[in-house]
This record gives sequence, C-alpha cells and structure tokens, in this order.
Amino acid sequence: MHEIKVSADKLVRALLGLAAEEHVCILDSCGVGHLGSHLLIAGVRPVEIIEISNEDPDETLRVLDEERESDLAGIFSISYDFGLRLEKINPRRKELSTPSEPDVFLALFDCLIIHDYTTGRSFLAGNSSRFEEIERLLVEAVPTELDEPVDGSVATSNFTRADYIAAVERIKEYIRSGDTYQANLTQQIRVKLPEGHSPEKIFWRLRRDHPAPFAAYLKRKDSTVVSASPERFFQVKSEKEKGKNGTISASPIKGTRPRGVTPLEDAKLRDELVNSEKDRAENTMIVDLMRNDLGRVCEFGSVRVEKLCGLEEHPTLFHLVSTIRGDLRKNVRLPDIIRAVFPCGSITGAPKIRTMQIIDELETAARGLSMGAIGFHIPNFRSQISDSRFDVSVAIRTMVIRDNEAVFNVGGGVVIDSDPENEYEESLLKAKALLNALGATSEFQL
Repeated sequence: MHEIKVSADKLVRALLGLAAEEHVCILDSCGVGHLGSHLLIAGVRPVEIIEISNEDPDETLRVLDEERESDLAGIFSISYDFGLRLEKINPRRKELSTPSEPDVFLALFDCLIIHDYTTGRSFLAGNSSRFEEIERLLVEAVPTELDEPVDGSVATSNFTRADYIAAVERIKEYIRSGDTYQANLTQQIRVKLPEGHSPEKIFWRLRRDHPAPFAAYLKRKDSTVVSASPERFFQVKSEKEKGKNGTISASPIKGTRPRGVTPLEDAKLRDELVNSEKDRAENTMIVDLMRNDLGRVCEFGSVRVEKLCGLEEHPTLFHLVSTIRGDLRKNVRLPDIIRAVFPCGSITGAPKIRTMQIIDELETAARGLSMGAIGFHIPNFRSQISDSRFDVSVAIRTMVIRDNEAVFNVGGGVVIDSDPENEYEESLLKAKALLNALGATSEFQL
C-alpha cells in the first residue's frame, strides 16, 4: 500500500475531474457506515473494459468467472434483464423502447484508490509500479465546477397514476389466485438533461445531499451509471478457519416511510414503520425467499437470520432491513452464486420466477440496469483492503445516463393488503432524491 494525503471529498472531486477524459469507476460508502461499509474504492485507467450481451447466460457467466480468476480487481454491473435469461423467461415486446443495456459491464484494474472513512486515510493498493502514475493523475486533475445549480429538467414516467394503480390492482388479483404473494412493481422515469447537466455534477449533488452506503459512479463505454443505493444485495467474505469457503450474507430492504419535517413527526413515522404488520410481513416474505436462495450455495443448516426488520435511517427515508447469512459450500464460484440469487428477491417478489413473469407482463419498459446489481471483486490484493471477496449492491436509486437522458426505475412491493394509492406515493417518494439531484420537475405529482 502507498498512502496519499487527500480527503474523501477532494479525492472524489479529482476523480470526477478525470472522468471527462478517463474511464473512472467509484464505489463510495459516503461515510454512512451501514452494514460495515466504510470504504471508498475507485479505479482510473482500467487495464480492460468488457461489456457482454449474449443470449446464452451460461456463456456470459463463463466470461465473468474467467476474468474473475485473473490477478485484476473488477468493478461491474449486471442488468436486471440478464436475470430473465437466467430464469429462461422470454420477455414480451415492451411498449417503450429502452437503449440497449449490456448484460454485464466489467472494468478491470491492477491498481485501486482507497479511502477508509473510519481512519480518514487514503491510499493506493495493487500494482506498485503504477502508484506514481495514478497519484500524478489525481494531483494534476482539474476538477470541474460541481456545486453550481443543475435545474431545468423535466421528468416523465411510463405510468400515469391511474395506470399504476390499475397495475397494483392486477397484482392483487394474481395474489388472490395464488400466483404470487408479493410483487415489486416499478415505473420508469426519464429525464432529458439540458446543456451542462453532466453525470459528474449529478453524482456529486446526490452524494452531497443524499449520502448512501452503496453509492456508485461508473463511466462505461457509451453511458454513465450514477447510483445512491442503500441496499446490499450480497457480500462474500473470506473465512480464516481452515477448510472453510467463506460466508455469504444478504440484506434485503422492505418497508419504507418518509422522514418527518419535525422531530415529532419523524418519531411518529419511525414508530409507524416499526409497528406496521404489513411492512413486517412484506419484509419477512423476502427473508424467506432469500434464505432459500442462499441455501442453494450454502452448507446445509448454516443459513440463519441474523437481523429481522431492523430500522435504518436515511436522509429522506426510513427502511426496514434484515440480514441473512450462511456458510458457502466448498468449490462454490461466482457464477453459482449469481445463478442462485440473481435477481434480488427484494425487487422481484415471491415466488421469484412466477412473479418475474407477472412483472414482465405489467411493466411497459425493460428495466435495464435498474433493479440489477453493482459490485466489485478484489482477488489478488484483497488483504490490503478488506476481507471481502465480493460486495454487491442492488441497483435501486440508480440511473443510467446516455445521450443526455437519465433513466431509472422506482417502485415497491405489492401485497394483498396494499393500498394502491399508497403504493404509487411510495414509488414517488423513492424517486425524490434522484429527481432533486437532477434538478428535475415532473409531470406527475410529488
């Protein structure tokens, strides 16, 4: 490792300044400290960038696993629609065209830039022969103006209020008929960006005003990902005991309330969520689903629920979060894990495959990266950074910016006692932070 004297904010400013000319990837816990997340991990000038789109999901996973076996660290995204192919679901033709999203994006780095929010230290890890080059890039970076207002955008949705409510009612009919117990319905929001609304400014504003434990900025070949995800999908950690293959944990979010304007209102909303039978039932359903998913790659009897319906506080929201953990079987590889758990149950529903079919029927646009996954793996210099082998977030509160347009999905889980109006309002609540960062007004009511 090589220490560099720079704060987290200055480091992010430098990296975003480089992004105009360089491929930059940032995974940032923003100092939130949720579920042990305490690092900013970034890469610049990747050794290789791979974008995979393939009708054969096994081939996609083979390529991903092959690259994982190299001596390079990887930062990646996986589209939700890749999960349809994994589950052999043939998606219907959607009413709205969505720009092509790669099944997998993977940037490979031999050197990473790290900031530890716990210690306040920044350092370089990996190939020491590149430390001088990377440090020089950071020192010479010309930060763009990130703090100026970014207003004037207009947001549109593929659902009207009436259409979303009708779709919720249709899901409730499916629940009554026994097809599903819970389905996650999303609407897709699009924002045309005026001149000067760069992805870098949007990420900076989102990070500043709505810090999230799994924030991300990924500059890809022809698009940029900006994420403020609060949800860990899964984490694989090394196991120091001899003969162990490590542990895997998942932390689904189900149950949401807005933050209050006053301390009294805040406390009332917090108590309402904690004591909500509906939200706890919704969360418990997904915990059961993910216990089964993890059981496909874990030692028999090792999967346990470590936390059920714990309260998490974010700048604009309260969430209920649970954590499930298990001991991985020997010889389990990343493709085995992805086949077992992807896409995340919290953004599909239960039972997963039938519910994904229902979602495909009701949603009018392909989800793309939204509701997919973003993560990293660090194979050869892991011990310099953490004991995680993989750390993957759910791509919620996540936009893809391409051709001066930002696209993202927001939604929530629908159960038998869901109030359709409330479900629609909850989806808009989840859009609030992203719309604020985009400086966007909307054609729909917030």
